[in-house]
Amino acid sequence: MQKHLIPSETALVLGGGGAKGAYQIGAARALDALGIGYSRIYGTSIGALNAAMLAQGDPNAAAALWQTLRLSDVVTPESIVLAEEAEAIFSRPDRLLDFISRNAQKKGLDATPLFSVMREAISEEKIRAGRMQFGLVATRFPSLTKVEKRLEDMAPGSVCDWLEASAACYPVLPMKQIAGDRYLDGGFSDNVPVEMAIRAGARHIIAVDIGRVQAHTEYTLRPNVTYIRTSQPLGGLLTFDPAQSKRNMTLGYNDVMRAFGRLRGTHYSFDPIDAQLLRARARDFVCFLTAYEAAMDKDGAPLFSLLEEDLRAGCDEIDYFLRALEFCAQTLSLDPTKVYTFASIRDAIASALPLEQAGTMLGSLLGGRIGVLFAPPQPDRKVILAGLHLVLKREGRFSALAMHTLGAFPRELICALTLRYIL
Repeated sequence: MQKHLIPSETALVLGGGGAKGAYQIGAARALDALGIGYSRIYGTSIGALNAAMLAQGDPNAAAALWQTLRLSDVVTPESIVLAEEAEAIFSRPDRLLDFISRNAQKKGLDATPLFSVMREAISEEKIRAGRMQFGLVATRFPSLTKVEKRLEDMAPGSVCDWLEASAACYPVLPMKQIAGDRYLDGGFSDNVPVEMAIRAGARHIIAVDIGRVQAHTEYTLRPNVTYIRTSQPLGGLLTFDPAQSKRNMTLGYNDVMRAFGRLRGTHYSFDPIDAQLLRARARDFVCFLTAYEAAMDKDGAPLFSLLEEDLRAGCDEIDYFLRALEFCAQTLSLDPTKVYTFASIRDAIASALPLEQAGTMLGSLLGGRIGVLFAPPQPDRKVILAGLHLVLKREGRFSALAMHTLGAFPRELICALTLRYIL
């Protein structure tokens, strides 16, 4: 069910994550398509840069920039290793000082090209002339204290300086000095500034977190916070590539559509009207899986607990069924940017199963030796799934010996049972 939000009471909060930031532009375009407005926008690091572009009132221009931005526009190849380590440090602030001291001699790459692109794309005049409240987070060095900077607190002509400070992922990018103080990337102190929006008076917050680790788990289920985490890997801090950015924008768009009830699913996207037609099938599947799990050894695979790991409270039988379909889709590497119907994902699953390859093992598998599939060196997980499917199709059930083995592989077991139910 879509929430009805009042724009004057709503804030959009964008987290840091380097090249993954294209996802946030897709998310913003989805909000626009849904007619969801906001009067406040706050960000950290790349989220601050995106927030500044969106505060200008032209999300299409921001999308066009991301669709052309390449790694060569941002960093030198020598900086990639440092960027990967810096990304890991965002989730371990206790290691930050050690990280900085080990790289103290590195002043950062020459970021002139990146900041030239930023200054061409962002107009302080447009931001100040707009009606959007804007703010960002940086980290003061060496105290590592969080600095929240709102537009009204920034001296005239300093907006781009503060954006550079918020994105100063040292030592990949150099620290930024402003009025005698040095600043690091805001992600070192608050990668998703939800509380900045709360203190500014926002009654509902839409937070888009693209960090390696979720910044604020305490807000995941708050009714006044729509907390959006990516459903799929987005690449690394420095994966600046037009094709990757286009994919990430699509994922951001779809994830927001799911968050507001326009699409269904957890990690994949499903047409909501088509999904409603699956209720009877989904109810049968849930009852089938319940009976199957109850008949298993008590030390066997926890099927429902695995399905429920990413499901939100209050889910219905359709959500459980779709989650099981997603397990199959993930195993078979189906395209997560598409919007599926039941028929289209069933056909895609059927086409992706390597049945011919698995068929060469069928003799051994029918002898009850399911462990052949998992013995080192393990075959591709797609082959494992295809092999299990062939056994169930031929035998109708797994033997006691096979179930003993599969108890250690609940994900594969769920996928096999789901295929038995849909193919």
